[in-house]
Amino acid sequence: MGAALQWNAAGPLERVLSRLDRPRRSGRGHLCRCPAHEDRSASLSIAEGEDGRVLLHCFAGCSTEDVLAAMGLQVADLFPPSQRRAHTPEERRAAWRAAREAAWSAALGVLGREAVVIEIAANELAAGSVLGAEDLARLRLACDRVQEARAVLT
Repeated sequence: MGAALQWNAAGPLERVLSRLDRPRRSGRGHLCRCPAHEDRSASLSIAEGEDGRVLLHCFAGCSTEDVLAAMGLQVADLFPPSQRRAHTPEERRAAWRAAREAAWSAALGVLGREAVVIEIAANELAAGSVLGAEDLARLRLACDRVQEARAVLT
């Protein structure tokens, strides 16, 4: 009974974070490995909007629905219970700004991590080494994530 009571008392962010493997703080949100795909580095950004809803973004391209299904959650689990009040235009603008800033913070974190991967590959190539299939695949993933982060920032 205690666990069920705790589940009901937990907010949407706590419910989502409790289903993820070692989420860590990053800027105004969290980062962790995406449960919807084989992930070697943190590609899932999790943030909380000012209205209490959870904002998810997988930089590897997984849909929100796929991420939620992998966690055993539904879209409704991302939202707090209805407070039965209309949001003012200013509240909507503030929520949009908070979501945008959280996405920017997560994108900058991804750029920093993936730049290290690209730098390592560049150093190996400059030294005359040949990248193996696994290294090439990781380099392609880094480039894809950089492009995705770039799209978030523009």
